[in-house]
Amino acid sequence: MFVRGTRPAAFNARQSHAVTCDIADFISWVNGTFTGPDGQAAIPPDPSGHIHGTRFRRTLAYFIVRQPRGLIAAALQYGHVSTKVTLSYAGRADTSWTDDLAVEKLEMVLDQAEQDTARLRDGEHISGPSAGEYRARVTRAATFAGRTVTGVRNAARLLETADPNIHHGEAMTCVWRAETAACRTAKIADGLPASDVPDESECRSSCTNLAYTDRDIQAQRERVGRLAAAAADPLAPAPLRDRAAAQGARAQAVIDCHEQSRPADVAARDGAQ
Repeated sequence: MFVRGTRPAAFNARQSHAVTCDIADFISWVNGTFTGPDGQAAIPPDPSGHIHGTRFRRTLAYFIVRQPRGLIAAALQYGHVSTKVTLSYAGRADTSWTDDLAVEKLEMVLDQAEQDTARLRDGEHISGPSAGEYRARVTRAATFAGRTVTGVRNAARLLETADPNIHHGEAMTCVWRAETAACRTAKIADGLPASDVPDESECRSSCTNLAYTDRDIQAQRERVGRLAAAAADPLAPAPLRDRAAAQGARAQAVIDCHEQSRPADVAARDGAQ
């Protein structure tokens, strides 16, 4: 029964002491079932002290941030329109968790910039309306020589200067600019709060923020195959088949545009291979 003025998390969410007991039970089960190569416990006692739920904040932050659209998912989950997420389990804010997010996001951004730079250097082709801006941002990010970070505030400030604001999504890449973002414009038109990050659920194929890497195009090709099968499914209703056919045609157009814009020398070399 829901009591007015009481948060659902107060009686639906698992309490912290119960989570701690679950962790202890799991460790006991593992150590009672398995042994290490030397006959010792598979999970030895932690020299840092007792293991409890709050010690997994960094682990939680790590996996949320590094999942595709992880920060966006976190913002939606906790009802915020910015990526400065505040945990409020059982009505209690845990501000230190956002500190972990800032550090993990900085590490993720630097890793992504390094990978994008390497791929661009190796000849990865970029197409789409923001292809030029993508190359420019990746090139600027590659000049970052590193800096010693001694605190969360330093990490947040460094993130502001080091983040190229490039978001790799599903078969597309968003080179984020708030003023030209179609997803943001759609939210404003619907009377919803405008966010500071892309929302792939509101993505428009006509958005000028879009760019397509060779990785995106490979995913688009796989998507075309799935849509073609859906469009040819005789058991599916006609509206669904028509929708799949239309989506497949748009995806194929993206692929064709990408290949047609590929430099002639690279296209000839790929054809010879």
